[in-house]
Amino acid sequence: MTMLTRRAMLGGVAAGLTATAGCVGVLTGDEPLEFTAEPASVGESALESTGYELVTEESPSVNEEFTVAGQTREVSVTNHLRAYEKDVDFGPLGSIRAAMFAVFTTPQIEFAGRTVNPVGEMSNRELLRQLASRYDGMSVGESMSSTEVQTLGKTVTVDRYEATTTVQNQDVPIYLLLARFQHAGDFIVTVGGYPRRLTDEESNQYTLIESVQH
Repeated sequence: MTMLTRRAMLGGVAAGLTATAGCVGVLTGDEPLEFTAEPASVGESALESTGYELVTEESPSVNEEFTVAGQTREVSVTNHLRAYEKDVDFGPLGSIRAAMFAVFTTPQIEFAGRTVNPVGEMSNRELLRQLASRYDGMSVGESMSSTEVQTLGKTVTVDRYEATTTVQNQDVPIYLLLARFQHAGDFIVTVGGYPRRLTDEESNQYTLIESVQH
């Protein structure tokens, strides 16, 4: 079981990019428009101190064709995802990989003085709900608190949300932590999840955010 599966995160953000691709249609020309983000990851020392391990590295691309003034253009957007997981004690259910952290990068996609990317347009709650809608058994509640942390030379806000997920047919209350900020021409989104009763896990999540490399 994972709190927010890799496919859920990829599907949610990629779907949003696809839905917004038509907004770039004011550009004209013959060559495909290509936008590529730089990958982000968590430093090895932070992974060792928190017990998380890398489980996937993916670079999903979104391609969309559109026609403007009789001209057909193709937009290709390449994103990057790094996902990490950790086994935690789940009482009678034993040790389960029930804590996760993911860092996602997607290009800002600028034209005509505007940045066009749904990751930049949506609120944090909207983004989390879109991601959760692609994972059976997960629901996102209200924002509980916000904390500021330092990462990549800037102060970013981390929002904590109540949520529930299903573990072996049981509803389990969890927290989801989300940070979204800009760095070096990309949007960076970090999403973490862990059972609410594991109060010590929150500090581990902050450590992972602080150690993001891009």
